[in-house]
Amino acid sequence: MAQVVTIDTKGLDCPIPLMKMKEALEPLQAGDIVEVEFTCPEATVNLPNYCQEHGHDVVSFEKLKTGWKITVKK
Repeated sequence: MAQVVTIDTKGLDCPIPLMKMKEALEPLQAGDIVEVEFTCPEATVNLPNYCQEHGHDVVSFEKLKTGWKITVKK
């Protein structure tokens, strides 16, 4: 069963959401999931770009009332 890690970076500016996501992905196995909630507008571009560049799948990307949430599969 895949491990799911949830990170709340709401209120933190870039590059913190990206750094937190990278830290969370590092120890995980292929198929594990990281969910990141964030409010930094720059991260709407930075996080998906990082995933594409490093071979991680963006499972979902949602606009929330208080920011965004990206779900990434390693």
